[in-house]
Amino acid sequence: MSELNLVERIAEFIKRFVFVKDPQIYRLLALWVIQTHFYKEFEYTGYIFAHSPEPESGKSRLLEILDLLVAGSSGLLYQPTDAILFRTADGKTQLLDEVDNWTNGESLRGILNAGFHRGGIVQRNEQQKSGKYKTVGFPVYGPRAMAGIGLGILHGTTRDRTFIISMVRQTQAERRERFRSRKVKPEADQLSREITAWAGKNSRRIGELYDRSEETLGYLAHLRDRTIDIVEPLAAILEVAYAATPELDVSRMGLLEAVSLTRKDGGEFVADHRIFRELERVAAAEDPLVGSASELSQKCSFDLKPTEYEMAGTLRRHGFENRSIRMGQSVRHRYELPYSQLSETCRRFTVGETSCIESESVAGLEPAPAPMPEK
Repeated sequence: MSELNLVERIAEFIKRFVFVKDPQIYRLLALWVIQTHFYKEFEYTGYIFAHSPEPESGKSRLLEILDLLVAGSSGLLYQPTDAILFRTADGKTQLLDEVDNWTNGESLRGILNAGFHRGGIVQRNEQQKSGKYKTVGFPVYGPRAMAGIGLGILHGTTRDRTFIISMVRQTQAERRERFRSRKVKPEADQLSREITAWAGKNSRRIGELYDRSEETLGYLAHLRDRTIDIVEPLAAILEVAYAATPELDVSRMGLLEAVSLTRKDGGEFVADHRIFRELERVAAAEDPLVGSASELSQKCSFDLKPTEYEMAGTLRRHGFENRSIRMGQSVRHRYELPYSQLSETCRRFTVGETSCIESESVAGLEPAPAPMPEK
């Protein structure tokens, strides 16, 4: 057994062959892959939609990799009829490529819109042996990953059920390992078996977390209701996979970052959280932390530092004021941020994160192995 946490191992496997600009997306995809192995335990399952403005951006490659890891893969489907889509949905993970070439998108839309909710069905008239027609309901609930050129090719109601991943052509420096299915399949099959075993072992406590999500997954509360619907299964899996490890809080934050990128939902909350975590780190050595919005922005170690306007907006939203402070012989307008106050603000971001993994209801269950830091 590898020392890497299972989620990290799946993410690393995808990363070997597929390039996406933000590394947090790999973890979201890994959690989604795990979800396909027991999606019927959840009320909702979100879709994946990989899109790009031009061909050869890795969209089909992503579907090929998912094909090796998800439960009950349909294989890559091109221009499926609505009959294929609704007759093969139950118990399958459908992988739909070249969505931009669909000529029957309107007829497929109803299936996609009903299929993200447990119990979703579509009704069709079926001819009986007698020659008469009877209305039959077909279950269409199931996970789906789609790929195509252009964001607008999916109807808005379908996009609202979907994690939308923007993909671009990779540069030479970003080039990934060459993919050969025959060569990679034995490794992928082993990983898929481990996912199935892990899902079976942990489904009960994931279900307990999910059923009590309002108290156990409180850090999702700022998101829109539809986003919460499709993120909660991934968050419940994350809680178990990273239980009792120092990476749990970082992984939660990474999931929120991925959600802000793929849902355009909660981005301000995520940015605020990141900034306060960074200010808390700096203030541990400079208590109190004093500076203008511009000076505080420069103290952040992010690759893409917040602008002074973003910093000022974040501080204002949380009650920190720019006031007159004596500095040497002069008085200047600065923010004064005590470490204790920054820590308190950070704690308030995570109100409701207490996990039922640590409660008596799941006592004695072995936590998932701790992940190693990403190389």
